[in-house]
Amino acid sequence: MMTDALIVISGFFALVFFAIIIFNVVSYPNVELYKKKYDELKRGVYKFEPNVGHSSYFYLYSYDIATVTFIRTGVNIIFFLDGDIKLTDNLYIHKSHLFMSFVSWYYWRKFQKLKDELIVNYERGLDVRQIYDRAVELERKKNKLEFKFLRG
Repeated sequence: MMTDALIVISGFFALVFFAIIIFNVVSYPNVELYKKKYDELKRGVYKFEPNVGHSSYFYLYSYDIATVTFIRTGVNIIFFLDGDIKLTDNLYIHKSHLFMSFVSWYYWRKFQKLKDELIVNYERGLDVRQIYDRAVELERKKNKLEFKFLRG
């Protein structure tokens, strides 16, 4: 026979198991949006822009045919300092809810790894641009003729 303590413990674990199932079922419809945003971020539709704060902002760029340039839109993906991710205005991945939803946890990890990779690539790109700019400046200085008129 089961004692009262064993009944309470098994009831508690059943309740936790039921809560985990509910969180996973509720987050399952977001999988398509997670995949879409992840693919767009990976393809480079969203570009990293450093800012003054600690959060990482990736802005959506739209191609303008009239001016033949890319224009930054107001749509962004934000990686907050506490670990939360804002994918759209109505879709967040909260770090505090990850222990209950395996789907959200999986995509949270994928987004965090991709964010780190894109920021490192951005910083490397800055280094390459700075090296190129220095080389161009040195070449300009080297090609500058030093001519002094009526030098004696």
